[in-house]
Amino acid sequence: MQADYTVLVPALLQAAGITVTPDELAIMIATSPGRAAAIESLYRVPEARYEEPALVFRAAP
Repeated sequence: MQADYTVLVPALLQAAGITVTPDELAIMIATSPGRAAAIESLYRVPEARYEEPALVFRAAP
């Protein structure tokens, strides 16, 4: 299923209460497919599935 970013992006911005200019909206819509593909690619690495996304400092008592 392919997302319709011309509908999705404005709806997400409205739900978040964020107002953008028409130029910013156009950029967000244009870059959304690439961003979605990049996010999906993160899930294609089986070895990283259960890893933490960043270094975490755990202080030992």
